[in-house]
Amino acid sequence: MEYRLRALKGYEPAHGNVDVDSAEPLNRSPNEYQRYNLFSPAEWLIELITSLAGLLLLIAMAAVFWSMNGKPLSAWPGPVSLNTVVSILSTACTAALMHGVSAFIGQLKWLQFKQEPQKLSHFEKFDEASRGPWGSAVFLTTVKWNLATLGAAITILRLAFGPLAQQVVGIEQRNVTASNDQISFGYTTVYNRNLVGQGIGNSGLSSRPQDAAMQSAILQGLYNITVPEIFRCTGSCRWKGSYVSLGFKTDCNNVTQATLNTASCGSEPNLPSSNNCNMTTPGGIDIATRFIFTQSATTYYMNTTFDDSLWDTPKGLPRILQTAIYRATVDSNFNSSHVNVTECSLSLAAYRYTNASADGNEFSFGQVEEIDFELGSWGVSDGPLTFRVNASQTLDTPTMEISSIDLGALANFFSSNVVVSQWVAGNFENHGFGVSAALSGDVDIPGRFQKMATSMTSYLRSRPDSKLALGETLTPTPFVVIHWPFMLGPVVIEVAAILFAICTIIQNRRSRKVPLWKSLALPVLECQYDDQFGLIHSEVKDIKEMKKTAETATVRLE
Repeated sequence: MEYRLRALKGYEPAHGNVDVDSAEPLNRSPNEYQRYNLFSPAEWLIELITSLAGLLLLIAMAAVFWSMNGKPLSAWPGPVSLNTVVSILSTACTAALMHGVSAFIGQLKWLQFKQEPQKLSHFEKFDEASRGPWGSAVFLTTVKWNLATLGAAITILRLAFGPLAQQVVGIEQRNVTASNDQISFGYTTVYNRNLVGQGIGNSGLSSRPQDAAMQSAILQGLYNITVPEIFRCTGSCRWKGSYVSLGFKTDCNNVTQATLNTASCGSEPNLPSSNNCNMTTPGGIDIATRFIFTQSATTYYMNTTFDDSLWDTPKGLPRILQTAIYRATVDSNFNSSHVNVTECSLSLAAYRYTNASADGNEFSFGQVEEIDFELGSWGVSDGPLTFRVNASQTLDTPTMEISSIDLGALANFFSSNVVVSQWVAGNFENHGFGVSAALSGDVDIPGRFQKMATSMTSYLRSRPDSKLALGETLTPTPFVVIHWPFMLGPVVIEVAAILFAICTIIQNRRSRKVPLWKSLALPVLECQYDDQFGLIHSEVKDIKEMKKTAETATVRLE
């Protein structure tokens, strides 16, 4: 029994004249189909063009990535956004790629049916595989693998082409720097209020004019008050240079036992329940305490000594003064316990500040390095009025100067009853309690003195005569970052499509016994199925003739 698909009216086997671009001789056997030059539209010209177009579009996409990699997004010149262009290129690339892949799968259908018997249902599965991913997935799982399997895999994988191409483009925020003379912070190598000649030529230490701003810095540190750094910056800024500035440092040690070992105690006349002690720290600072049983006891005592070696030529930068703080707790009878004696020194110092940065109201240094000067580098210049450390090429430091008048005023303040103070708990009338409230109890004395030195150093850097370190503004800017590993997916898909095209063309050019009908619908109407022999055959051999007849024939469904 024979099943026939009704042919278009006027279909006849090709004979007579052949198209001028035919690459085959005219004397074909009855089983041979009309073939043409490789670059004929009836052969593979269109598929070759689309395959080449897909490759060129992929190269164009890679060129876009290469040109924009590491550049600000604002450098993109087109009126259309970068992501949109990538989307257009990837869509066009897959469209061109799939035009050829679809045609090649359709053509391999005829090749497979020519090479060996196939289930007639496979005819539809080949056709569905050439149409889209679902048909390709069915084809991969139900049809024996062949060259068309590669085409089906490409059809499925091309779904990832666009998303992977989009993943290649990444946007990250980077700071773009620009020099700005309004961006600055202060640093200084001089502490000199220029008081020479202002009526202090014959004044003693106690008559030195005080520096109110310096006093404020000292008290802010001792009272643990945080004051923002003084700088100028709008937004985010940075300073790439290294700046050396004059400052202060402290060094504190627990000298409790050594001090208590020097204690000399005794009672007051006519008051046997009293016990007053005098003691001296290893640094030579005197401490006095008092005690009256059930009445009162010293819980805080602070004393300071001015370091006379300041007037000599010291080793390194000079130590200005030393301070000792006595603290204790008392019980209900005013017996002392938890006695602690801490000795701290205040010295001049020089710091190298590197990689400063600011963000809004926050300012910080990336690195703060204390400079260790050579022994004996500090000396007196211009008589007894100025101390100076000469510039050092080895340490990369400038010349620094400090007025002895200002140092004297500083020492005088630390010797005043603002700092030198005591607190007696109980039945005692306290007057000179100074900063006792800030340092009594379990306060971290070394930490407070370190904060005091930092505050004093910041004051020097913010003085009106300080130098300005000019910085750069940091403007957050979106930059294009190309993630090349994601480009591997589209490249593999394109290369696979090119190889698929080459293999399909080579296999189909070997014999004229396989029709070059690709995925066309017209040849199906011409084909006949002979169930007796299990054959599909057609009398029409020339695809051009078939198309020409289709243009002139008029048909309707029976």
